[in-house]
Amino acid sequence: MDYRLEDRILKISVGSLFNETVQSFLDDYIPSKKMQHLLIQNKWLRLDGNPVKREDDIAGMELELNIYPEEYEYRKTLNVPDIVYEDEIIAVVNKPKDVLVHSDGSDEDCLSKWMESCYADKPHIAVQPIHRLDRETSGLVMFSKSVIFQPLLDKLLSEKQIRRYYLAFVKGIMEKDMTMTINKPIGKDRHNPNKRIIYKGGQEAITKVRSLGYSRKDGFSILRCTLDTGRTHQIRVHLSSEGYPILNDSLYGSSSRLCLRMGLMADEIEFYHPLKEELMNIDVDLPNDLAKLYFEVIR
Repeated sequence: MDYRLEDRILKISVGSLFNETVQSFLDDYIPSKKMQHLLIQNKWLRLDGNPVKREDDIAGMELELNIYPEEYEYRKTLNVPDIVYEDEIIAVVNKPKDVLVHSDGSDEDCLSKWMESCYADKPHIAVQPIHRLDRETSGLVMFSKSVIFQPLLDKLLSEKQIRRYYLAFVKGIMEKDMTMTINKPIGKDRHNPNKRIIYKGGQEAITKVRSLGYSRKDGFSILRCTLDTGRTHQIRVHLSSEGYPILNDSLYGSSSRLCLRMGLMADEIEFYHPLKEELMNIDVDLPNDLAKLYFEVIR
């Protein structure tokens, strides 16, 4: 797609699209029917400067899309998010351990509030997380920056077109290059509301695992995990059920002197960018304690 951003308006050369009408463009890029309606009703979408109708032919013209149509009230905080990638509609942030992605209703700070603070001087940026990580898990979280394109990013995630990769540092030895697919449903533990369990009547949960290697001396392995589903505590529950609990997992494993945190990190995100029309691969360095373990095994 050939486009340029002028102020808040994304100007798109229709010659770079395969769409023939306003409606076909909306169907491909704005999957929310409510948002489609708002774009037309509020004149947030124009064609060569003029309001549009769904049936309008767009061939040879320029679409003008207001991707930041509203403003929000954001409160400044002292914490600054570690943004590792950013463009017009997406920001990817490296979340520290022991930080919530969303507010839990208390006054506790969270990553979403850090992001809002980051854009307090640009209140038209509508920052919303596209997915989440557990409080104890560090690593990459994708945020939408445009209320217009958030439904598309949500759709890409639900269709598994945003792929998230994790490194798990686990107790036990798994031979290098050994793989397994864990397909066990997960449900709530009725005895502990903070825990999840393998439960026949639970939600489908599929985790794919490959061993990158192990340390026989220290009795741990490093596993590359990918998710076909995104259940709460999925990797932690699945690996523990197979006899490979994550190091320092207070709910499903045990304490370890090998690292300072829970040994699970979302270190890579891969997706096909809907505007840039290219495959994006975003990764992040491991924190020092996990990096030390990684290079002990991966030489």
